[in-house]
Amino acid sequence: MVMKAATLFDKGEECGIEANAGKYLAAEAAFEACHTAMLTLGGMGYAQEYHVERLMREVMIPRTAPVSPHMILNYLAEKVMDLPKSY
Repeated sequence: MVMKAATLFDKGEECGIEANAGKYLAAEAAFEACHTAMLTLGGMGYAQEYHVERLMREVMIPRTAPVSPHMILNYLAEKVMDLPKSY
């Protein structure tokens, strides 16, 4: 989805839907991967030598900035599903 958004952007075409969906999907996949690693390592997931705790902190940045997942879902609902603006 991110590559599709980048391709559309490079062509000068509208890419808001693809860019928002790509950000949402990438951030959620990264969070899920870190969460799974944390669960796999158990208490050692918090140990600095495994770097999972650092990755878990860092993965929260694309999840919340510059646009939260809820705002992305609002945008997609409005633009893709033609639902009324909910905020």
